[in-house]
Amino acid sequence: MGILDSLGKIFSRSGKGGSPAAPDTAGSTADVRIGTKTASPPSATSRNETFHADPVDDAALGFSITIKDGRITKRKAFRVTVRGLAVFIPRLGKTYPVTDISTSGLGFSFEKPRIKTGAKIKMDLLLDGGRVVEGVPCEVVRHERGVVGCIFKDMDRKQEEAVDHLVLEGEKQLAARRVATRGTKN
Repeated sequence: MGILDSLGKIFSRSGKGGSPAAPDTAGSTADVRIGTKTASPPSATSRNETFHADPVDDAALGFSITIKDGRITKRKAFRVTVRGLAVFIPRLGKTYPVTDISTSGLGFSFEKPRIKTGAKIKMDLLLDGGRVVEGVPCEVVRHERGVVGCIFKDMDRKQEEAVDHLVLEGEKQLAARRVATRGTKN
């Protein structure tokens, strides 16, 4: 019984080990005592089960971090660059080029004065000089290295569709650049 006791402690479900099981008489399932509780030994089918772990749910964590080109990306959505995309901020009275855009926010070039994190601004999105959508509400989440990062807040349906269209346009441009690059390598 010494070997069975050792194996029982090693493979115990609770990890605490336990007292040895009573001898099984007449083919019945014996109970195993663990501390003061009584538990049935695992069945043969549960020993053969396979366990699968789901991937980590970034949304449940509240953030996601990816590293690309040595830089940490904090945005939850895929970023694209759209040629000719700019923002006009009525409060500042100027137009600024957009560095990248995603369905959750955008970044635009802006040196000085510094815009504080948490500032709420409205902006118009322009593509090749033409106004695509007006009054998109944003919140500043960062201002570093000459780029202001904003997240979209409480957009209406028209604004969401316009942003989705711009992101799709950026993805098309990216695909065209990849095809062109592949064509020059061959």
